[in-house]
Amino acid sequence: MAEVERPLQKMEKAREKSKEEKEKAKYRKELKKWEKVLKDYDTVVDYFLWKARDGKGIWGDVVVSPALLDQIVTLNPVCLEGQAEIIYNVFVYRCAKWHYSMEKADEYFTLSPTAPPAFAGVMNQRERYEGQVKSGLASAAQAVADYELLKHDERKYREILDYFEMGKKDEHILRALFIDRVDAYTGEGYSMISMAKRWPTIIADFLNMKSEWRDKKVIREGLKVTDVEASVLKTKNELFIEWKKLFFPDVRERYGRIKNLLESRRRSIDEYREWLKPYVNRLKLIKQHAEFKTAASNLTDITKSIQSPDGEVFTKIWFWKRISPEEVGKPMVIQGWGEIPLFDDWVKEHIILLEAKYDLIISEEEISALADAWSGGKGEWSEGRKGEGTGLYHKRLGERVAMYPTVQIDNRFLYYFFIDLDYVCDYKKGSSGPMVLEDQYWHFHPFLVSKNFVLLILLELEFKRRKFSKEITKLIGVKEHEEEYMKEARKMWPGDDVDEEEKIKLGDKWRKSWNDSKNNWIKRRSKLKKSLRPVLKYFIKLGPYEINAVQRISKTYALYFGAEIAELRNLIKETSYKISGQRP
Repeated sequence: MAEVERPLQKMEKAREKSKEEKEKAKYRKELKKWEKVLKDYDTVVDYFLWKARDGKGIWGDVVVSPALLDQIVTLNPVCLEGQAEIIYNVFVYRCAKWHYSMEKADEYFTLSPTAPPAFAGVMNQRERYEGQVKSGLASAAQAVADYELLKHDERKYREILDYFEMGKKDEHILRALFIDRVDAYTGEGYSMISMAKRWPTIIADFLNMKSEWRDKKVIREGLKVTDVEASVLKTKNELFIEWKKLFFPDVRERYGRIKNLLESRRRSIDEYREWLKPYVNRLKLIKQHAEFKTAASNLTDITKSIQSPDGEVFTKIWFWKRISPEEVGKPMVIQGWGEIPLFDDWVKEHIILLEAKYDLIISEEEISALADAWSGGKGEWSEGRKGEGTGLYHKRLGERVAMYPTVQIDNRFLYYFFIDLDYVCDYKKGSSGPMVLEDQYWHFHPFLVSKNFVLLILLELEFKRRKFSKEITKLIGVKEHEEEYMKEARKMWPGDDVDEEEKIKLGDKWRKSWNDSKNNWIKRRSKLKKSLRPVLKYFIKLGPYEINAVQRISKTYALYFGAEIAELRNLIKETSYKISGQRP
């Protein structure tokens, strides 16, 4: 029976492998497709926002509805040097008091060939960080070189000590080591290798000797050799006994010393890399527009002149607030039975866009933990799980959520008032004279979005943070990446030292197969739903969210937009007036 099962098992494994390879090929093809689509967008959120603008909203499984034109506001306060950051800080802290959740999505600066004095400190600090990072990386590289040399010596001495340990049972090993490592270097005519021309069996005779044979007559009779060869073997045997007595304690002492230096150097490598993290972090935070855009950035910009010192700071801010308009007979919040899930099929379907944009993968289990933490932690993740990873990570996110007056996503509310704010501050200075002007532009782009889209926003920020951290650790070369490459090398060139824990157990294999079948069913369902969407939208409501943009959105939710935008606009105006001392 076992003979029949083996071919069947091989066929099943080959079929599973072929199926897995097809799934991987399909996934890679999908990634490449989205990489091309998202190439022209700074973020995945921007892709959906522009898609909503072009199609006058996205409805059904998700809601992304742009506000009316009269609510898209641009403000242009102009102030003196140092006043723009006061207006910015007042705006940020006041929005936090008004229960907005705020995140910075992007930030960079642009300089003309002659930078204004306001950017001198930034550029000097950037150059200082560059020097510190370069010297730190050079020190780490030298430490790695020293570590490899010490590792080579440690391996050699450990090999010799292993030979001595084996030589306690079989002295033949130590005698061979003596011939190869000691006697061979005594010179022509003195080494046993060169004497083999006269006595062809002298090496074999030496290997067959015993340490207690210290008399020439015993050696001659025991090995059946001539008197002259017995004299030579007696001398070599005395040298071997003396070498064994002196060399073993010396090697053991050297091994301990080198082992200590090796451990010290290994720890210093890790410490060098950890010390570099904050410097690389600060260096990468000070980024110019030309670093990640085209190298010809601002080449044709008429406002950037060689003669006039000019600098520009761009900041993209995302902030949102829950919204629920009052309606007759409608409860203010939905809670308990009938509550719409946060991490739904639409989010799962579009996670691949984040993976294509940021070249990262976050498991669905971890995304569920993140979603629960951002929404206040009402599920099984509220107290965290034991062990590393989710529990500690959830705790960190819980502290992060506590920074706001409210949770970032309130599951009781389906819709949110979301603003995509582009803040530009242009520092202008004349070629002569002390006057510096700060020309600000506040571009408000309001949207009505559903709570699952807010989850996508937070997930993109998490992907962005992890990619930033990954780039820093890869540049420095931390231990985690070393272990990753070692694991990859063991997988490509397997040996006899493969860890048994790396092999898939039967229970894990069954569980994996069950999860795969479950995920395939979900994929097939979403694929069928996607293919039938153009037809079904005329017969049924797709998704749990609003689809009637004209009557429902414009006459209920959008009524609040004007008041919210007016409040934010007046805040900036009032702050500008107070700083300047002028009134309109």
